Amino acid sequence: MDAVTEFETVNRATLQALDRGEMVALATVVQVRGSAPRHAGARMLIWPDGHIIGTVGGGTLEERVMQHAQEALKARRGRLERYLFSTDGNPESVGWCGGEVMVHIEVLEPAPTLVVIGAGHVALALAQGASLAGLRLVVVDDRSEFLAPERWPTAAERIHVAYDRDTEHLEPMPISLTPSTYVLVATWGWDMPALAQILGAASMPAYVGLIASKTKWRVMRQALLAQGISAERLDQVRAPAGLDLGAETQAEIALSVLAEMLAVRRQATAMPMVTLQGKRKSPTSIS
Repeated sequence: MDAVTEFETVNRATLQALDRGEMVALATVVQVRGSAPRHAGARMLIWPDGHIIGTVGGGTLEERVMQHAQEALKARRGRLERYLFSTDGNPESVGWCGGEVMVHIEVLEPAPTLVVIGAGHVALALAQGASLAGLRLVVVDDRSEFLAPERWPTAAERIHVAYDRDTEHLEPMPISLTPSTYVLVATWGWDMPALAQILGAASMPAYVGLIASKTKWRVMRQALLAQGISAERLDQVRAPAGLDLGAETQAEIALSVLAEMLAVRRQATAMPMVTLQGKRKSPTSIS
């Protein structure tokens, strides 16, 4: 495979993976000194399960790059690694070529999607924040009039689902759930069947939140356990959703939920910055 064909193959696979909502690592040889298996620009795409497309050199080098790529994917943070080809018994050596290579490992994540189930007031407030945060917005509701295009000018999708209130049957929601999906259940009446579908899916979203009181969630949790939803998955539901900001209005609730989603996305502590810095600054007086 020539360099151009290899470049096109890896790039095409990268775009396809991101379109499927998959997080991948792209390893690129950025510098070569001395003798090495591949040239600068050689690249390899790595999935969390170790599946690869392309190559940066094979053998021990490739194994080491795959290991570092999987670590980077887990941490969701890229890195630059140096690999030696030493003949002097160096335990860090990945071969005997005598040179060295620098490999940049970049973590690529698909654009996150916010799925709001329930097109009410909180969802409207969330839509404004989602647009500012760069989240692709999908709104789901059983009331077609609540999904009018003029209500959701920034939504990528508006999905109508049928719900029978007498039988409590909710038709399957045509939504894609990936590790880059953030779901908020903010509807009344069919929040439990909606949660049952989400938690019963093959892939769990990055975030599942529920607008509900602690008491209501306890009751729902027991009912979902009885339906066969595992405790492990139920433990991943954030209910009540959002950070403790003292939120009361719909806009404040939306802000607290978006803040919690961002903390999950960035693997942050959601603690006050002054706490993380280890000291509290004195209040500044204004005269």
